[in-house]
Amino acid sequence: MSSLDANIDDTAELNVPYDCVGLRLDVALARLFDFIPSRSFGQKLIESGAVLVSGSQRRPSWKLFENETIAIKLSAIRPPPSFPLPQSIPLNVVFEDDDILVINKTVGLVVHPGAGVPDGTLVNAVLAHTGCTLPSLGDPLRAGIVHRLDRDTSGIMVVAKSQLALTDLSRQFAEHSQLRRYVALVFGAMNPTEQTIETWHGRDPKNRLRYASVAEGQGKLARMKVRTMQVFAGGRASLVECELYTGRTHQIRVQMAHIGHGLLGDSLYGPAAASGAGTALTKDKGLWARVRASSSRQMLHAAVLGLRHPKSGESLTFKADPPADFMLLSELLRVVD
Repeated sequence: MSSLDANIDDTAELNVPYDCVGLRLDVALARLFDFIPSRSFGQKLIESGAVLVSGSQRRPSWKLFENETIAIKLSAIRPPPSFPLPQSIPLNVVFEDDDILVINKTVGLVVHPGAGVPDGTLVNAVLAHTGCTLPSLGDPLRAGIVHRLDRDTSGIMVVAKSQLALTDLSRQFAEHSQLRRYVALVFGAMNPTEQTIETWHGRDPKNRLRYASVAEGQGKLARMKVRTMQVFAGGRASLVECELYTGRTHQIRVQMAHIGHGLLGDSLYGPAAASGAGTALTKDKGLWARVRASSSRQMLHAAVLGLRHPKSGESLTFKADPPADFMLLSELLRVVD
């Protein structure tokens, strides 16, 4: 999914990706843009005239074609409040003390308020859960937040409850001294089955809503190790573990697409069929239809987070199993073998 930054022009424009051809316009909007939190919100934008498809207004039910362009007028999106308010939103708490809160984030939960998502976020939920003001480094909308997961990425996150924790955890993440392991379902089978990927990471020059592997020195260094855990469907898909050595926006999604093994369900960066890895899966029309129906978001889960407790200095490791949709798609692919 694509996040909205303040430095992006007033119009957000995106070519319809392969994975969204044939989808309703309102469904595709909610898949492709993090600042569109739901299908109903997308419908309101469409009906207000803020969304154009290849220069024309369309109904929410419009079925998208290949090579069409979606453009959204960002000035039509309501800005977030100056300060977030507590909201009673269920949290899956893994660990909590006076300094940190560790949760297993659910799919669909945005981390903090932003344009188009004024509330209903993790920050709002944590404020209600703790009943106190969270520390910030100057931005109250990101109070307590030291790292983020994409809206549709599930898994382990830590939130700082004290200023000491926020300062220390921010330093750990900046130094990349913490352990971060993800699991993902991807197209194809990697060869070699274990590899370290190192690229330069920055905005896609052809699409400012995406990130890309760019020319050396033009972005930030991105590095991770990828290990194949299981190969499915005769090599048409795999379960991989990704260990991050850096933490760039959309890093896993971008780097896996870069090596030709995009994530299943990733409408923004997948399915990488053009590079060959996804071709065998997409050519099996029956299986591909079932995979598409079972993967309405990128199949990525933050499985392990290891860090040093900001007060005690104790080394802590937190783990969470993937959610039901991830496991169901894994089983679907496993049965095909």
